[in-house]
Amino acid sequence: MKHSWLLAFVFSAILMVACGDDSSSVFPDSVGDLPSSSAESDDAPDSSGDRSSSSAKSSSSAKSSSSTDAKSSSSVTSSSSGTSEYSSSLPKELQCLVECTEACEGETYWHGSDYQMICHGGQWLNLDSMEQANAPSSSSYFDMTEHFNPDVEYGEFTDPRDGQKYRTVSLYDDVYERTLIFFVENLNYGERVPGGTVQGKGTKYCYDDDPWYCDNGWGGLYTWSNAMGFPAVCDSVSIEADACAQKFEYPSGYIEPANYVQHQGICPEGWHVVNGGEWAYLDQKTGDSFAYYMGSKVAGFGSKNSYGLSILPTGYWEWFPDGTSIFKNIKKQTLFWLPQQDADNVDYAKHVNIMSSDMTRGNSRSKYKYAHSIRCVKNY
Repeated sequence: MKHSWLLAFVFSAILMVACGDDSSSVFPDSVGDLPSSSAESDDAPDSSGDRSSSSAKSSSSAKSSSSTDAKSSSSVTSSSSGTSEYSSSLPKELQCLVECTEACEGETYWHGSDYQMICHGGQWLNLDSMEQANAPSSSSYFDMTEHFNPDVEYGEFTDPRDGQKYRTVSLYDDVYERTLIFFVENLNYGERVPGGTVQGKGTKYCYDDDPWYCDNGWGGLYTWSNAMGFPAVCDSVSIEADACAQKFEYPSGYIEPANYVQHQGICPEGWHVVNGGEWAYLDQKTGDSFAYYMGSKVAGFGSKNSYGLSILPTGYWEWFPDGTSIFKNIKKQTLFWLPQQDADNVDYAKHVNIMSSDMTRGNSRSKYKYAHSIRCVKNY
């Protein structure tokens, strides 16, 4: 299916079939409008749950910025209300526009003259987000050859749980006179489950539900409770409540002990989720240019990567009250959960937000509506 006139035709066909039925007005958002439906202005703060005054500025461009890089695509699970009833009476090419079924796998159409859509895995996706129809996970979406800094001396750690290897870097904290050993790759532990599936212990999302991202340095995306190693109920109630009998062990000797919790969470034994104090230490080394000095050169996020942290603009996963969810903002920003709840909202938790222009620490957003990346640092 190559002609955009089919889009106009399918609307009239549906109206003819469903004449008189009020439910016939339901049409999947994923047909035609999907790539732009999740777009947000770069100039407006993300208002979908982030309690930050200056953090996540979400954006998703419908048009591709490069034919060789990976493109951010929305993978919204469209509502199928009313589609099956009517689609069976339509020609196959129109059935596919109404509902991306197994029989339509690989079918394509042009969205105006801007970009091409493809039916893949039950969803209409922007073809630019894939190098080819049904792109295998071994496809190279980004050139990762400059991900690490060749002038930095890296160590290596093997996660005994799954044999996954991670590069590490040692940085000396002269304030507390100790050496901090950080993962320089996002955690990639757990079984991949589709975005929108309730995460259980040892599960993860991969961006766009594509294992390539998890397996090539971008790592998994985790809801807060899963990242903390807590049951899923802790996403909607406070820790230490009857339904969530979990707690953090706060250290002594710190002015703000909540910022220095060494909480293992989903990290390997002997390591913990990077806390607010450790992110502050990294931030202080870069002034106001965190991504510039700490970001990987991949996807144009950083330029120097001076300390070898190789931060990637991984984007994130977001859930909406109507039951849909999307992956968004790859190449724009990355967020990392902190082992801290919001003091006022029990279903919110603290996070770090890194964009190409700035970094914000300690803002809050919904624990269960988002999935973010995790970095680990060795216990001391």
